[in-house]
Amino acid sequence: MFGDREKSAVYKVLPDFAQELEELLLAANHPELAAQVHELRILRRCSCEDDFCASFFTQFEPSKRPFPDARCVEVEPRGGMIILDVVSGRIAHVEVLYRDDVRRTLRAAFP
Repeated sequence: MFGDREKSAVYKVLPDFAQELEELLLAANHPELAAQVHELRILRRCSCEDDFCASFFTQFEPSKRPFPDARCVEVEPRGGMIILDVVSGRIAHVEVLYRDDVRRTLRAAFP
């Protein structure tokens, strides 16, 4: 979709957020998820258009049916909310709410 994998890398697009997420996951005792942050690619941002949403998909957009091996992992950021949707042990969606800094950068990179 983006042609250049670097262009969609979370660490390239949102370096401060990526570092924060990695640190938060380590602090929350999720080293297996923290190790994935360097590999994450933004496939697309959430299309909801809510002014408080800065969420993005890193693997696929889950259907409405529940996945038996899915779970949510919430971390405690300095501001806003971050909840990860993890499917089969992999981060599939990063829900980021009330983070204008992330939202502005994400919208500029993925209009």
